[in-house]
Amino acid sequence: MSEKFDSIIVGAGVSGITCAGYLAKAGRKVLVLDKLSEVGGSMIPSKMMGCTVSMIYPIVAKYKYGDASGWAKAAQDFGANVRMLGSCPPRIYLKGAEQPFMTIPICLSPEGAAKWMTELLTAARPDLMNDGIEQELVPIMKEIYETPLEKMTVEWGEMSVKDWIIRRTDNKAIHFVFNMMMTSCIFTCDAEYTWNSGSVGKGLVLMRMWLAGDGLMSVPYPDPQKGICVPLAEAAQKNFGVEIRLGQEVKKVVIEEGKAKGVEVMGMNGEIQEILADDVVVSTRWGSYKTLFDPMPKFLEEVLKEGASPEHNMGSAFVIYVLNDSIKLDGAFFMTFDPKTGSHVLGGTAQSTEQPWNATDGKQFIWTYRIHTAEDFEKLGKEHIAAEMKADMVELFPGFLDALIFESPLQSRIAPSHYFYNKLPKIRHSYPAVKKLYFCGDCTYPMHSMLTDGAASTGYITAKEILGVD
Repeated sequence: MSEKFDSIIVGAGVSGITCAGYLAKAGRKVLVLDKLSEVGGSMIPSKMMGCTVSMIYPIVAKYKYGDASGWAKAAQDFGANVRMLGSCPPRIYLKGAEQPFMTIPICLSPEGAAKWMTELLTAARPDLMNDGIEQELVPIMKEIYETPLEKMTVEWGEMSVKDWIIRRTDNKAIHFVFNMMMTSCIFTCDAEYTWNSGSVGKGLVLMRMWLAGDGLMSVPYPDPQKGICVPLAEAAQKNFGVEIRLGQEVKKVVIEEGKAKGVEVMGMNGEIQEILADDVVVSTRWGSYKTLFDPMPKFLEEVLKEGASPEHNMGSAFVIYVLNDSIKLDGAFFMTFDPKTGSHVLGGTAQSTEQPWNATDGKQFIWTYRIHTAEDFEKLGKEHIAAEMKADMVELFPGFLDALIFESPLQSRIAPSHYFYNKLPKIRHSYPAVKKLYFCGDCTYPMHSMLTDGAASTGYITAKEILGVD
């Protein structure tokens, strides 16, 4: 006889755990399934030369009781032992400029933010400067500072940078500096692609966090998986009775007569088991959908086809460097821009600066990334991209080569991996075509933040929808 639950959650990442906790807190019998052997999903770190490397930078858009819907609020609502520190302020490097770097300050007023944006424009592109830029920026920054988070992320979530800013000004200099910031805040990096396709709602969350101090980039202790996901899962289990089964691969979501009935699961022994539920929540990356549905529902096919179109493919490159301690890495998150185009050409985190407990004695480590459109990525080639990334590191950190102990091979892929950061329509949390089937995670809509915080917010939003709570 098949087991039966009120709700089954497919995926034990931060969105799935958050959704499960809120459902169970409301009295539902909840089962979470994941094919991995531990909770955390994409937040699980890797090990390299004795260092714990986590290519995740959790953010918190809102974290006070009653004023949030992400993982920090879930930790409070679940009674989870989540501890975090504030990250160092991000630093900006302009390639070829005499000024080595600029630190993004917290500006307590829109006027202060407008002044700083003007200073950034002056440093990057003095040729674009004209009278009145700072004054024209003030109402734009005021709107960014004062707009409620939900309006910013829902109403503007599928709006491009171009469509948003040209409605507010026709000043080309402001267009440039605003889009320059968006290339890093949306993690789409290429200036032209960001302008036409980046989700301005996502980008403004991070921009406001950096400039207004409304939220923070966090340093969970000891790392995002063990510092966020594990405590959330443990609290949901202990306090609300959530059941979590790991090493269980969901092979299929069972749909009959237009309604989700449960899932088929393959356990570690290879046997297929059917588990029934009143509701099924899919909390995975969108690339997994094609393996979970047979046949694929038409509404999913349509959205995924648009998201996977070749013009939205991005080439992502990652390199990890391990250094000795002969030079001082005096900042953590850094961004390098091409001031001519406004593209974000190198990003990275000196993780050992903020998480020394994850580095072995005498070692420091940095993970770096670079993102291009797939077309440019293929034109440049992996070897050229890796060489440019290393050359940029030499420029940013004097003494870098002498301190270098280990350089990982360049990891790369070309895929529509930034689907969840662009303005394309996302998967909604539910559809009338298949009742009792729900979706949450970092590629669903609406989302009340971005990155890990946004993913967790979708778990909260989906749980409220299932429970019928406004």
